[in-house]
Amino acid sequence: MAASASAQTANVIDLSASSDQRLESLEQRLVQKGKTVLDMQQHIDTLQQELNELRGLNETHEYRLNQILQRQRELYQEFDKLLTKVNTVETSSAIENTASNVPTSDAPLSESSAYEQALNLALKNKKFDEAIIKFKQYQITYPDSSYMPNVHYWLGQLLFNKGDKDAAKKEFESLVTNFAQSSKRGDALVKLGKIAQDNNQLDKARELYQQVVNEYVDTSAAQIAKTRLSGLR
Repeated sequence: MAASASAQTANVIDLSASSDQRLESLEQRLVQKGKTVLDMQQHIDTLQQELNELRGLNETHEYRLNQILQRQRELYQEFDKLLTKVNTVETSSAIENTASNVPTSDAPLSESSAYEQALNLALKNKKFDEAIIKFKQYQITYPDSSYMPNVHYWLGQLLFNKGDKDAAKKEFESLVTNFAQSSKRGDALVKLGKIAQDNNQLDKARELYQQVVNEYVDTSAAQIAKTRLSGLR
């Protein structure tokens, strides 16, 4: 009987010890789980902070990119003005060198003299309306003249500056279509691109500027086209 009581007591002790161990094991698991959850939360907080920093950097880069694009547009405008001045000075010098050969009498002028007279009115005397009339008369009087590509270009430029962009477009298109070998063709394509851009025909403008870049590599016209392309992107 005594032996039986001892065995029962031992069994109670063993069962009690096993329950404590399970409880301790469960507590350890809960502690470990809590630590894991805490680590994950800290990791999430770190990722959230990094995401906020990246968003801030993205906004900063976007602001700087807009500043760069704005500066490119300003540089293009400055470049375009400078190029116009250079072309004007070069043409004016050429006119001055040949001015002595222009007749002053009422006799009909030759092809070259009539062309120089019209160009002189535009670039030297700044009589733009008179120059437009002379260039239009030239087209009628000398339809087969070797100066015709330049006549189309300068007449288009004068009409463009006057605000008559539809008429200017026709002159530039005539040059581009009929005088593929003209040195003014690349400049005329740039002007057509500018007219399309001003009319909000951006796809057409991109197409024309890209044509200049592809066909007139390393020219001033290509440089202007590249600058305008970058401003459209």
